Amino acid sequence: MRRVLVVAYYFPPMGLSGVQRTAKFVRYLPEFGWAPTVLTVEPGGYFAFDPSLLAEVEAAGVAIHRTASLDPTQLLGRRATVSLPREPARRRLATLSQWLFVPDNKLGWLPFAWSRGLALWREHGFDAVFSSAPPYTAHLVAALLSRRFGRPLVTDFRDDWVGNPRHVYPTPWHRAAHRRLERWVMQTSRRVLAINPHIRDALARRNRGAIRDEDVLVLPQGFDPADFEGRAPSARAKRDSLHFVYSGVFYDVQTPDFFLRAWARLLAERPALRDRIRLTFVGLVPEPSRRLAERLGLEAVIRWEGYRPHAEVIAHLQAADVLWMTIGRRPGAEGISTSKLYEYIGARKPILALVPEGEAARTVRAYGAGWIAPPDDEGAIAAALAEIVAAWEAGCLPEPAEDAVVRYDRRRLAGRLARVLEACLEDV
Repeated sequence: MRRVLVVAYYFPPMGLSGVQRTAKFVRYLPEFGWAPTVLTVEPGGYFAFDPSLLAEVEAAGVAIHRTASLDPTQLLGRRATVSLPREPARRRLATLSQWLFVPDNKLGWLPFAWSRGLALWREHGFDAVFSSAPPYTAHLVAALLSRRFGRPLVTDFRDDWVGNPRHVYPTPWHRAAHRRLERWVMQTSRRVLAINPHIRDALARRNRGAIRDEDVLVLPQGFDPADFEGRAPSARAKRDSLHFVYSGVFYDVQTPDFFLRAWARLLAERPALRDRIRLTFVGLVPEPSRRLAERLGLEAVIRWEGYRPHAEVIAHLQAADVLWMTIGRRPGAEGISTSKLYEYIGARKPILALVPEGEAARTVRAYGAGWIAPPDDEGAIAAALAEIVAAWEAGCLPEPAEDAVVRYDRRRLAGRLARVLEACLEDV
């Protein structure tokens, strides 16, 4: 069996969406002839932890090696759960971080990861290196190890780097530094993976001459069918109440506020619906949005579940009639395809997507069981909600296209990653 060193800062027991992709890859890669060894950090302060995800990876026999770090989260304590900062504070912290750290505030992990990576390599002798970002410091660690030992590197981009609309470059020097680092990583990579065509095209376009276009590939996000085994979807027959579920975190312009206002509008027009709907939020919701729900008189129809272990999240998805998501309108939003969308697809439930036109909207249309409305248009959202209510009342909520579901199976995607790694070895 071949061996691959996997460099990932975000990894269980840290929770939330950033860990899922890498955790599922390492779980299934052994089925395709690759034994992964994970190089990650000993977590400091973080928004949520999920020991069940770590137990799943450990049960698969994956070797995990953790290092210290000098990044700012370590100041918050070992495996300390911290609250989401309010949006003005988050923006100030992000601005300060972008002034001080290039490529990101995880740079203090690099010397520790480099040192442990050298030791692991001398002990095991890997055939290839794989890294997932953000944070982009993980790509720097992996590229250094790849160059040191002359083995192929596959870099995985869950977000764009230089073109990421959430990145603010305080000075031209900062932008140029990011640009040089991105190009160096691309030059070092034998293959580059991106979660959607928009990110793939942006990376390839900016880095022509550093890597061949055909070596920059799309490997989408996905869901794990094993997470849904033994959890039969709730019956689609008409029930006494229509149940909407949201799973995940809100931040920046990604907010539930327009969804809440749209429901308040619809309930004002159809007050009899108030006893027939349920809105469940599973995850971290900012306090201002909770207060808005109270002012709108929605507290009787809402359940705030808070952060839950992944298995409980899946149970909530399966108990829903409709799953909803939002991507706030901002520059570059057309290139965002959040990981929650693919777990929604795995649940095989109708999806209400409050998103701009782009990657997420195209995915929902191909899914064949969804409604799409602008994320910041209260009237359009209320109209979509009215359509959903009408379909539910008629007992005809839509079913997804099965071929649009199975293409996002995590096991299949791990098989594709294994083939990418094999192709890199054939190039040597």
